[in-house]
Amino acid sequence: MTDQLRVGDVAVTPLPGGGYGACQISEITGEHVTLHALDWSGPRPPELAELHDAGLVQLDHHSWTDRIAQISVFPQNHPMPPDLEWIGNLPVPPGVPAGGTSFSGWQSPVGDMARQRRWERLPEPVRAAYRALRPPEPVTADLGAGPVTLTTSLGHLDLRSGDIAPPASGPVDWSVLDRLPRCTEITWSGPDRGLTAALARHPLVSGVNWLDAPPLVDLSETSVLSLRAAGDELREIRLPDGAHHLNLGPTGSRCTVRAADRGRWLRLALFLVTPSTLAPSGLDGVRQVSLTGAGVLSAATVAGLHEMHTLRLQWTGPPGRLDDPAALAGLPGVRLLEMVDAYGMDADLPAHLPGLRHLDIHGLRGSVAKELRARLRRTEVGLSLAGAKSDRWLAANMDNPFRDWADDDPKAGAAACKAFAAALRAVDRLPATRTPADAEPILRTLVEAINQIDEKWGIVDTLRREEAGDAFVTLATRAGVPTPTADDWFDKWRDF
Repeated sequence: MTDQLRVGDVAVTPLPGGGYGACQISEITGEHVTLHALDWSGPRPPELAELHDAGLVQLDHHSWTDRIAQISVFPQNHPMPPDLEWIGNLPVPPGVPAGGTSFSGWQSPVGDMARQRRWERLPEPVRAAYRALRPPEPVTADLGAGPVTLTTSLGHLDLRSGDIAPPASGPVDWSVLDRLPRCTEITWSGPDRGLTAALARHPLVSGVNWLDAPPLVDLSETSVLSLRAAGDELREIRLPDGAHHLNLGPTGSRCTVRAADRGRWLRLALFLVTPSTLAPSGLDGVRQVSLTGAGVLSAATVAGLHEMHTLRLQWTGPPGRLDDPAALAGLPGVRLLEMVDAYGMDADLPAHLPGLRHLDIHGLRGSVAKELRARLRRTEVGLSLAGAKSDRWLAANMDNPFRDWADDDPKAGAAACKAFAAALRAVDRLPATRTPADAEPILRTLVEAINQIDEKWGIVDTLRREEAGDAFVTLATRAGVPTPTADDWFDKWRDF
């Protein structure tokens, strides 16, 4: 599809949370496509003529100043969304730079426009307090556990642990939010205790992470756009109009979600999924779904989501298998299937998806990759493959947390895998009466090896640093080292 695009082409796409917007191409190179949002939004898709005089979207929300909503996309990394509809060609408005300096996905410009529109709907005192140009000031707060010092620049208020966490029962003084003019996200655990009422009074807060959630999470009177929730007791979630992300962790039983248009405008992500997990009820209109779980997922999880057009499957451990693939045959609307670390998949999967138009896989057996290319060569299904690995490599490294580093640099990835495997063997040889002191030199050797790998190949970015930290803590736990100690060691020893 991208080889048919031209500068000036206009696409219509749903906006996060509801309605429609439009974007236009300003540049096409051999590697990327640059798009900008057009200053138009409405409850229905526009005709091309309605966009003829649409200007540009100027972003000044939150800390943005003097920037238009423009993004460059690498099509090889970002398959085109199925709900991006190209409707014609118009002259590019004056003042649009040919190429953007930021990179993201196809719908990012209209997403920026939606965030700008929301910002403009906030009360002016809220916006003025956020923008006030002054050095951060200390804020003394007491949520029940004694006074603590915060800062007016705090954007994420995490109330799960540490000095700021309130006691397990008793009143919570939510007035602290009145003195945090830049707080846009809250993390909370346990019963409500006044949280939803506080959210209703503070429309700047758009993100909530709610762990050990109560049976009912009712955010319908708040301005929350993104919710991540989990809890054995959680049974029902009520979202406000405009919400566009629901990340749902394990719940004790199937959860019911009440959202606008049966979830039509939501992106639904399910985490820690098992083969017995069922998607929440009430979201049969949802269009974009992702499942993340350990070695085995099941297509039965999403069997009832008949309006879905995009499905993403990500495995966090071996074997990377999908059970009940025949359940996908009942989802004729799925146009885009994305898979990460699908090492247990075979080449028959596309046959279960009659409407599939693009298959994007990162992490696959080399033998299956070859068969897939042959199977899809003369079909309408586009195929993007990366990270294919030989059976021999996977036999040696399937359980190694650094196995995917080889996708960026084979030598660096091989060295990281070798270092972790050596550390694992050394930990497993420790006596049953081992102490943290026994494990310390083994763990330090691992971090020093990663330091050397990064110094030589420069492979450790933010994502790799997090992966290295997770692998280190997992190994330290296996060695009997408490997590706080492991975290301290990792931060002390690492150079990346």
